[in-house]
Amino acid sequence: MTVPLTLDATQTDLADDVPVYAYIVGKVPDGFYRLDATGLPQPMQLADNAQTAGSFPGAGQLDPAVVAALADNYPQAWADYSIPLARSGPATWIDLSQINTANLPSLGTGSAAFSGRIYISVGVPRLPFTVQSGGYAAPVPYQDGPGAQCLFDWIEFSYDSDGNFNGNTTQVDQFGFTLILDGAPGGSAQGQPMVSRDAFIAQVQALPAPLAGQPLAIPIPAAIAPAYPTGLSWLRAISPKTLTGDPAAYGTAVSGWFDDEISTWYANWQATPLVVHDVATGYYTGVVDPDSGVLNFYAGQYPTLAGWQAAAPPLAFALTGAAPSTVQFASLDVWQCNNALANGDAAQLNVGKNIAAAFNRGVVGYLLDDADCSGAAAGFYPDGGTWNAWAQLTHAVSANGLAYGFPYDDLCNQNPSIQLNGTQSVGVVLGDFYG
Repeated sequence: MTVPLTLDATQTDLADDVPVYAYIVGKVPDGFYRLDATGLPQPMQLADNAQTAGSFPGAGQLDPAVVAALADNYPQAWADYSIPLARSGPATWIDLSQINTANLPSLGTGSAAFSGRIYISVGVPRLPFTVQSGGYAAPVPYQDGPGAQCLFDWIEFSYDSDGNFNGNTTQVDQFGFTLILDGAPGGSAQGQPMVSRDAFIAQVQALPAPLAGQPLAIPIPAAIAPAYPTGLSWLRAISPKTLTGDPAAYGTAVSGWFDDEISTWYANWQATPLVVHDVATGYYTGVVDPDSGVLNFYAGQYPTLAGWQAAAPPLAFALTGAAPSTVQFASLDVWQCNNALANGDAAQLNVGKNIAAAFNRGVVGYLLDDADCSGAAAGFYPDGGTWNAWAQLTHAVSANGLAYGFPYDDLCNQNPSIQLNGTQSVGVVLGDFYG
């Protein structure tokens, strides 16, 4: 049975002559693969890097000055994995059922599923993928680097040996343009916005402190504008996670945004423990050591200091910060959901996820419980609170209120995902650019 993945670029308001491409890349336990125009997995090989550095297909359509200005977009030899998408008539589709154990012997379920991305690019510049001995270099949504001058976005997904598909839209790193994801059986449209592309980017530029005035909107440079659809001003809007990955791009207002909130709660957790309930691994109680200042966690549920002292449970793990601070985790750890909040075994990692999500959403407290989220979304991003304004905006403009505004935004089921068991079809629709 075929499983059509429809890549629909026929409903967008782009002019019919604007090229649109898809690129489907991922990995299974035995290595990295890309899907060809039929959906057949092809192993990534060094020989795929057939496009020389500084060059790209379609350059003949552009003036030499534009070509020269785009050369830095391709700093290394690269592989052209593009699949041209139909702009009118029947939409393009490929057969996902070719992701199977006959074509991918190491394919399985769980961590052995085919895990990857469906990239879409718009305009002449195609996305460069440079195959390396241990994998590949993907395009980046920063101001410079491979593919940074491309107009693109992506869907994250996995597909396993039982024919199950899990996918989501995402603004964790950037917003390039709208991609709407759906599927059968049992899917529902994800990623549908309530505002236009330009309106979203305008709202990004109007975000409150500490993001006010930050370089989150990345313009299309005038020198390369002829390579893109007419009337577009922006390549993308980048997220705080992406912004804080480039220390030269932001100031201390961003890098220290959560510092006071973190210090307040460290003081609170010294007197009253922090109980984290992770549905996967159980309860853990965090107490800040008054001497070292370190937030230590112990297995079990002890909502009072007296109860924890009486039980005297053994230490499970400590959440220590990254250099230069080795005691508290830092604002950048919250923005990035990284370092102390993304390390350790399953229990420590899941506790870190709950803490990072709570700070991003402005709902830090003494009990963080990802097993009981009924009504929780209504309390996220409270007035006057300290939270991630990018994440709040991505949810506010989403038709169903779901978004991926930071890496752990799936906690409490706030992420725009579909889970298809026994997949029959998947659809990705390219949204509008104007209006």
